Amino acid sequence: MRNPFVQRCRSLFRESNVRFRNKVTLGVGLTLLAAVLSGLNAVYNVRKVEASVNFSAVAASPLLIGVISLSESYQKLQSIFDPVMKDCVGLEGATRYLEQSQDNQRAKLAALKKLAQQADAATELNRYEFSGNKIFKTRQALLDVCHKATTAKSHIAIAQTSLRTTTNLIGIEASMNIIALEDRIANPDRFADPVKQTTIGAILQRSSDTNAKMRDSWKRLRDFYKLKILVTEIVNFGTMLGTANKPFQLERMNKGYWIKIQSVEKSVNDLKDYYESIGRANNHMKLQTLVAETKRMSHLRDDSIFKSQATLIGHERVKQSLVLRLQREQGQYSVALLNIMDVAQRINRNAQLRTEQEANVANIEIAIGVFIAAVLAIVIGWFFKRAVTMPLEALTVNVSNLGLAMRSENDPIDGRLLRRRDEIGDLANQFARTFEALVNARRELQEASRAEISLQRDRLHGAIENMPQGLYMLDRKGRIIIANRRLCDIYNLGAEANLLGMNVDKFIELCRQTGAGVTRTISDQVLSDVDTSGGAYQTSQRVVELDDRRVMTMTVMRLPDGGYVVTHEDITEKQAASEKIAHMAMHDSLTGLANRTLFRTHITEQSLQRCNHSDSALLFLDLDRFKIVNDTLGHPVGDALLVQVATRLRNSIGENCFAARLGGDEFALYQTGVAQPEGASALAVQIIARLAEPFDVNGHHIIIGTSIGIAIPAPDAVDADELSKSADLALYCAKQEGRGQYRFFEADMDRRMRDWHEMEHDLREAITTQQFKLHYQPLVSLEQEAIVGFEALIRWEHPKRGFVSPAEFIPVAEEAGLITELGAWILDTACEQATRWPDDITVAVNISPLQFGSGHLPLTVMSALSKTGLDPTRLSLEITEGVFLNDTDQTMSALDDIKEIGVHFAMDDFGTGYSSLSYIRKFPFNKIKIDQSFVRGMGDDPESLAIVKAVINLCHDLGMITTAEGVETTAQAETLRHLGCGLAQGYLFGRPMPAEATYELLRGIGRKSA
Repeated sequence: MRNPFVQRCRSLFRESNVRFRNKVTLGVGLTLLAAVLSGLNAVYNVRKVEASVNFSAVAASPLLIGVISLSESYQKLQSIFDPVMKDCVGLEGATRYLEQSQDNQRAKLAALKKLAQQADAATELNRYEFSGNKIFKTRQALLDVCHKATTAKSHIAIAQTSLRTTTNLIGIEASMNIIALEDRIANPDRFADPVKQTTIGAILQRSSDTNAKMRDSWKRLRDFYKLKILVTEIVNFGTMLGTANKPFQLERMNKGYWIKIQSVEKSVNDLKDYYESIGRANNHMKLQTLVAETKRMSHLRDDSIFKSQATLIGHERVKQSLVLRLQREQGQYSVALLNIMDVAQRINRNAQLRTEQEANVANIEIAIGVFIAAVLAIVIGWFFKRAVTMPLEALTVNVSNLGLAMRSENDPIDGRLLRRRDEIGDLANQFARTFEALVNARRELQEASRAEISLQRDRLHGAIENMPQGLYMLDRKGRIIIANRRLCDIYNLGAEANLLGMNVDKFIELCRQTGAGVTRTISDQVLSDVDTSGGAYQTSQRVVELDDRRVMTMTVMRLPDGGYVVTHEDITEKQAASEKIAHMAMHDSLTGLANRTLFRTHITEQSLQRCNHSDSALLFLDLDRFKIVNDTLGHPVGDALLVQVATRLRNSIGENCFAARLGGDEFALYQTGVAQPEGASALAVQIIARLAEPFDVNGHHIIIGTSIGIAIPAPDAVDADELSKSADLALYCAKQEGRGQYRFFEADMDRRMRDWHEMEHDLREAITTQQFKLHYQPLVSLEQEAIVGFEALIRWEHPKRGFVSPAEFIPVAEEAGLITELGAWILDTACEQATRWPDDITVAVNISPLQFGSGHLPLTVMSALSKTGLDPTRLSLEITEGVFLNDTDQTMSALDDIKEIGVHFAMDDFGTGYSSLSYIRKFPFNKIKIDQSFVRGMGDDPESLAIVKAVINLCHDLGMITTAEGVETTAQAETLRHLGCGLAQGYLFGRPMPAEATYELLRGIGRKSA
């Protein structure tokens, strides 16, 4: 017999009218009980894991964090300290920061020692502390050395200032005496004795005394100039002291500096009798005092320049050794740091293992609690299924019929559900009312949708008609179902054209009739091809050219239903702008030729297209004397000249040659399809001749030239960069060998280039160490048979090469910009040595055209004459036609300025150019020199004899002196004398000789030395 209580409870659970809140209260209560029990179990196990984690944090983490903090402090000290030590600046702040860092390290180490003992890491921490103390001591030693170095630098600065003061005072004293002596020489009558006797003997005696005083004044003037030059050299020598960073360099400069000071001291002592003669002995004593002070500040005092510099070098050595020691100690510090960090990490790993064990136990217990909660949840769910879910499913079946009932007016809810008194009955009645509201809303929505569709159709029509592109839409049969007004405008169809329903083929035929058909397709590509759940969308773009030369873009989108949407856009102007930008990016904006990028691309493309490269050649062009045009006439004239050069290049090459401007005055040509090397040679000869013709630029008559380097690629392959390098080397060799010519690349050109740079280096050293000497070749009067002058010729005796010909090193000096300095030395030396010859003997000096480019040649000539006291009429400057090739106001002004002071000019190598007569007309020369090639050919070549005769007659008519070069036989001398030539030089009269030999030669023929 069943229990009545159980029967009642079972009936109660099955009763549908029991309210849901009672059922939910029971289920939620059981669920909360299970959740509380599981939570208490999880809290208990988390506490156990937390105890393990606390053990790890207390045992090792503070030690590891403290060590990392020490490392970061040291890294910060190193980042601040090392830049300070590099230049020894901010030493006071670095000292304070070092002390603070050391105190900070000590405090942190004291706090970590207890933790290190607990973690059994005291030994590693002591090693770390020992390494850190060593580093602090080394850094303190570095600071001390930097303090000493700074003190030495201050001594050097003080001594240099004092030295400049004393040398400036000596230079001022020398300058004042130079002015006084030059005034005495210029006005000798002011210092002559009053006329007391008028006898011839007295007059002669006064004249002799005056001459003696003048000679003595000239001598003292030279002495004071020498003193001033020595003082200037001492000042310049002092500025080079900072470059001596090694003891042997300092010792070499010390010796040179001491020699200069001794020379100054000797010069001052030699001037003692002069000061006593003019009653200014006190000034001489002041000079001696200044010289003594100079010696003390440079050498004798403990804080002198050289002693302080030696001390500074010693401190720098100590500093370098300390830096090396610091690097070793930093390595030891890093090892100690790694050891103590390893100990801390080991303790952490042990604590982690313990934590993992506790966590595993906690996971098992939590899993058991979750399992019990899950079983309870299943029981509660079964209860809700019986009491709640099954009645709701019945209601759901009725609600699902709402979609079918929307098409009729019948209520889809079951009547039995409507009569229930619980929540299910409430929901059923609510659904019934909702269904009635939905039926009414459907009617209203249908009416609103019809109005919205009409509005959207009008908006779409407005957008299509006003879009800037032409558009039509095709159905799956290819018929136009939508077309806008812009489409008719693009293809000239007129506003009245009706395209709806028209087949696309008929539309294309209609466009051809209006002159807007497609001529060619420029590009055709698929932009995207997307397959979605709703169908496939493919977009492609085609660029075409129409019959009227317009460029059109057609974008076609294929629709899922098989139709198409096509837009048309006129991109003619955009295409033209794009092509213009592309052309500007690959062409030179000034000349219109290809630039370097396009030229390299062209060579690479040619190398890929051609199997055999033996019929191609690369030519590099560099304009000669273009820089002079830019510097003298300005960049606008230079740009206009480059445009004319580019035009001539275009007219000189054929279709098989590609031209480019690489930059500046550099051009390049790539020739293909022609047998080599004959084709490149012919092209180079043609271009050189074409560019050698005069240019007329903005009223300026300009003559330039070009040098060409040619490289022929190997038959199997070609690399653009390697080929360009070869052509560049060939161009450089062409310019070295005289310009105005072409050269093919050869394997030994690289070696020759190295020899050229080595020659330039030796030439700079030779100018510094004065390895040059001047030799002199006699100039003889043919009528008097007597020496009237000498031509100065430079000679270089290289310590290793031996004798080096001027033909080898003069071009190097001109290319390297050393010719101005070398030419000034030649002028000074030649004028100084000429003062020792008789007063009627002249000296001739050759001048390079590049010396006129600096603009300082007149000052250089006047300085040489002033320093040596040579009469300007005894100096003759020999120039070539190259001076006039770029005829500028600056060149003519320099020539006029030099001629005004009395210096003579000679035209050298006359007859070898092509416009010498115009140069003679522009500038009145004193002398014309006939080139030796014509003189040597007088006996065998009638044309040479006629040229020599014509030049001599021309010079007679113009009042100029004629000089014949290269006279080697008596017959040549007699012929020249018979023709009326004035002067001659050559091996017949004497070879070039040293200055000492000229003195002996002049004494041997009865000359009196000056």
